[in-house]
Amino acid sequence: MIKSLAKIYLPLLGVLLFSVSCSDYLDVNSDPNNPSQVPAHSRLVGAITTANGAAQWRGTREITGVMQYGVTKNTTGSNRNAETWRFTASYFLWQNAYTWALPNAVDLAVLGEKEGSPHFVGAGKVLQAFLYGLLTDQYGAIVMSEGYDGVSQVKLTPKMDDQQTVYQNIDKLLDEAIVAFENPNNKTPLNFSGGDIMYQGDVEKWKRLAWSLKARYLNHLSKKSTYDAQKIIEACTKGFNADGMDAEFAYLAGAQQTDENPFASWGGFTSTTDPRYFTYSQFFVDLLTKFPVTEAAFVDPRIHKIMKPAASDGQYRGLKPGMGLAGGQGGTGQFTKEADYGPFSKSGFYTNATSPFPFITYSEVKLIEAEAQLRAGDAAKALVAYEEGVKANMRKLGVSATDIAAYWTAQQADGLAAHFNDKTKGLSHIMRQKYISQCLNPETWVDMRRMDYSQAIYGPSLTRPANINTVVFDANDENDWIQAMVYETNEQNRNPDNVGDNSEKYRLRTPLWWNQP
Repeated sequence: MIKSLAKIYLPLLGVLLFSVSCSDYLDVNSDPNNPSQVPAHSRLVGAITTANGAAQWRGTREITGVMQYGVTKNTTGSNRNAETWRFTASYFLWQNAYTWALPNAVDLAVLGEKEGSPHFVGAGKVLQAFLYGLLTDQYGAIVMSEGYDGVSQVKLTPKMDDQQTVYQNIDKLLDEAIVAFENPNNKTPLNFSGGDIMYQGDVEKWKRLAWSLKARYLNHLSKKSTYDAQKIIEACTKGFNADGMDAEFAYLAGAQQTDENPFASWGGFTSTTDPRYFTYSQFFVDLLTKFPVTEAAFVDPRIHKIMKPAASDGQYRGLKPGMGLAGGQGGTGQFTKEADYGPFSKSGFYTNATSPFPFITYSEVKLIEAEAQLRAGDAAKALVAYEEGVKANMRKLGVSATDIAAYWTAQQADGLAAHFNDKTKGLSHIMRQKYISQCLNPETWVDMRRMDYSQAIYGPSLTRPANINTVVFDANDENDWIQAMVYETNEQNRNPDNVGDNSEKYRLRTPLWWNQP
């Protein structure tokens, strides 16, 4: 992905200095005030792909272990660091977002304005909003107001904006994007040169993407006094409203390594000796084989689409984070052979070579609406939105209509409607379904933190990893969970006054602004 688009965005590196060494890149482009001479329509594909493959994926590679989707097979070595919360200032979401993705998105908006094509302005601002949201939801305070703007001289020691300010600016960017998409005076269509690999120039879908992201970020504020359920519901109504609207694009098979879905092609996932993630967790398997609240056994038909069963006996099972194969299924000490587990990479819908890696989906929007309706006190409408969110994801994964109907009938028989009359039980249904339907997406980590990693929400299988990082976390406090990420070394070294305390003990344990009352 990155290599195939190099001609589009590599000339920009001279002005992208927030997370990389000044001496490495200052000579690449002698005029940092002139971001590019390439037209906006040639920049869209690079903006989309770097936001996804360079930023979002890099922001989920380690978080996949934190969210307990993937588990390693060894109890030693660097691969286990993510699942046991051993993070240092070498986590590279920051660098990839500020060096690759954001400049592409910013330049897209600047060029669109310059060329009289507001639809490119809208696309650039939507992608900026997404990227700033991705960053702030992992780090908290981030560079935004003094970041690269495509016009001004780059600041090598930019200030950090607090998360509340960042959220206000994200909402503003999305509002501006919506206005831009509604502007009829647009000279160049979005897909003029085939660069709109998400929506093929469908401006209405881009506008609904902006509304969908508004709903997502407004919904993150569930612990704040400013939480507005009706505003979220309105945004959901104006967001994705049918199948086929998901913000994603198809990766390629048999092309360059970086053109394939990264979970299937690189980043350590395909190693035969020590893959970054060996198999899925028992926690995830439990969510796919038990109903919320009652923990009644029922096999979700999506398990066959997401995972491969064990070669040894055709059963689905997973490991406990931090225990590896030696710990056996879920830490029981049973089933300690590799053949007792299905693989993580190239295992199904989310980790095959051509698997899409969505920014946000129709299913997520409906489940956001379900949460907002539940918090607004309307259990009936919450249940309607919930049903559509669940079924939309099942349809996306190719589950048959018969299996969807059987799954829904079984949920109803298990007391689903009554559960939605209780907020915690209703949230248990919604959050488990979001976990399943957003497989590998870093948005899941936002939900888990907002829900305080609650077993009442996620079930008894959600426990802290074994062999946890006790240098930072309290071994005896089961409520001491990871809360944020450490800023990268380059930013820490170059911009220490603005970064502040970047110790693991402070950064990893301090809740973000939206996660505090």
